[in-house]
Amino acid sequence: MSEALSHIIPLTEDWPFPLCLLDRGSDKILWVNQAMQEWSGMSSRRLIGKCPWDVFSVDEDVAAMTKKCADSQSAITIRDCEIKLGTPANLQICHLTAYPTEAGIGLSVLFTRPQNKDSSLGGQVVSGMGRMIAHELKNPLAGIKGAAQLLRDDVSTQEGRSLIDLISSEIDRVRRLLDRMETLGDDNAEMNERVNIHEVLRQARRVIQSAHPSLSFTERYDPSLPETIGHGDSLIQAILNLIKNASEAVDNKGEIILETSFRAGVKGREKDGQYARYLPIEVRIIDNGIGIASDQQSQIFQPFVTTKSGGQGLGLALVSKVAQAHGGAVEVTSRPGQTVFSLLLPAPQFSQD
Repeated sequence: MSEALSHIIPLTEDWPFPLCLLDRGSDKILWVNQAMQEWSGMSSRRLIGKCPWDVFSVDEDVAAMTKKCADSQSAITIRDCEIKLGTPANLQICHLTAYPTEAGIGLSVLFTRPQNKDSSLGGQVVSGMGRMIAHELKNPLAGIKGAAQLLRDDVSTQEGRSLIDLISSEIDRVRRLLDRMETLGDDNAEMNERVNIHEVLRQARRVIQSAHPSLSFTERYDPSLPETIGHGDSLIQAILNLIKNASEAVDNKGEIILETSFRAGVKGREKDGQYARYLPIEVRIIDNGIGIASDQQSQIFQPFVTTKSGGQGLGLALVSKVAQAHGGAVEVTSRPGQTVFSLLLPAPQFSQD
């Protein structure tokens, strides 16, 4: 056993997810942790010397990730991989990450949340509800906008008029969103606008902060990020929902951090499963509230599941649907004192191959 390998094992043996170390040239397994043995049903003695793709089968483009990792010396993550372990009926959905180490190539398997295997369920429910409520909402929205326009004539301050203009623009955006709720996320939906994600974040922040002036926002944006392709109104709604959740977590008086960054190596598989696209644009909404219990994190993107008293459980389901409609993904990590929602989006004509 090499000295480098002897340093790795004590840190990773108890890692609760399958993990193995591969030879950089041949992809043969050099070491596995206990979780890999339990998941595969094979001892380390049987696994060492095998190729991982002989233990569980994946698509060819997924199997090529370890060579790409070795060539580029950078980590590569492919999300929502279909992995067949043993019989074809034993299909599991996992995130695979290959990363370079001093001793070889590390390969980790992270099981996705149960709902990801049928993530279309949330979208179907949200679309169905959209068909039912869109007509009922348009009438009161028209009345609200009319009242706002009348009120504007009686407001003399620039700040007051600015807030009324914000109300009017939000009513127009919601009406457009209602028009699209039937098709949002469907294959025929038009998602071809060039969208500056920073403009989306600023608009959403302004809406929330106008309702809760005591909220403190910190914005950390990467100005080099490219635009994404999609639908601006639905992205604003998704981010509004995430910021609203964060504001409620801090009781509308704490700090919320809005961040963007370039995240390399993450792929999301298309609906037809034929290929995966990179998701380099990451938007993070961070709050310092009480956090989300670990047993609830696996369910919160499902319709009608909520951690809030009196909540309807549709906000995060809509966020998930918007992410899917854009070919992206949404993630959550949470502990007491910090919750991070990450929205991952594609960039036009971006490739790392």
